[in-house]
Amino acid sequence: MTGPEPLRLTDILTTSSAVANYLGESNVTAGHMLSAIAILRGEVTMESLGRPVSPLVPRARDGGGADPRVRELAQRWFARLGGDVGAALDDVQLASLVEELHGIAPGT
Repeated sequence: MTGPEPLRLTDILTTSSAVANYLGESNVTAGHMLSAIAILRGEVTMESLGRPVSPLVPRARDGGGADPRVRELAQRWFARLGGDVGAALDDVQLASLVEELHGIAPGT
């Protein structure tokens, strides 16, 4: 029997964006990334994060995108992985990424 497939940074970033959108938030945060990792690991579901916010509900927009610390982290990790959109993180790399995210996520 094989273990779970390694997570790709691209999947983590894409799922983080989906989490932020689901929650009606315009910027992706470290918390969204931690939730995305938990979802991709099968530890939680999107629905367990709370009630979705309809895209028809007006939202405060500040340009959207990502928290600057998350943007810097994503760019640094992308470079660390050789700029390969298909690169998967091994267990040590994933643990390091999670540790960094906890360092910038408020309340974790």
